[in-house]
Amino acid sequence: MNRMRVPVHLAIWAILLVIFSPKHFLQSEACAIKRVGIPAASDKNCVNVVSRGFRRAFVLVLAAVVIGVLVGLGLSRWFGPPTPGSVKWLQIVGAAVLLMATICLRGPAIQTWKQDTLIERVDRWIYCAGYFLGTVAVVTSLVWS
Repeated sequence: MNRMRVPVHLAIWAILLVIFSPKHFLQSEACAIKRVGIPAASDKNCVNVVSRGFRRAFVLVLAAVVIGVLVGLGLSRWFGPPTPGSVKWLQIVGAAVLLMATICLRGPAIQTWKQDTLIERVDRWIYCAGYFLGTVAVVTSLVWS
């Protein structure tokens, strides 16, 4: 696979446009890809899919961190300082859930053209739930310790 290198400033600009202004990304895409020689996506909806996906992921990560902080503060208040073993086990559980979600993801193996079947959705739900719970456990262990 012979890929064209993209200048860092153009990559950062493209990322920011996709996240904050997908409409402007589509308008500037033609100019940017001519300079670098990268083909455009055949489906203009891809930009909205990536933008929505980033925003949804950002909200979920923020929620996981907030819940982890609240649970950690609650554990500190109700149980006092943790034992070294309890923090280690909480971190081990968090890491194990994160790894399980990563290994469990079947994405391309079950992918359809529309990517909208129930099993594809369940696959994404398992992945997101695993990352959410793993992040909560890790943040909780950090706040509680």
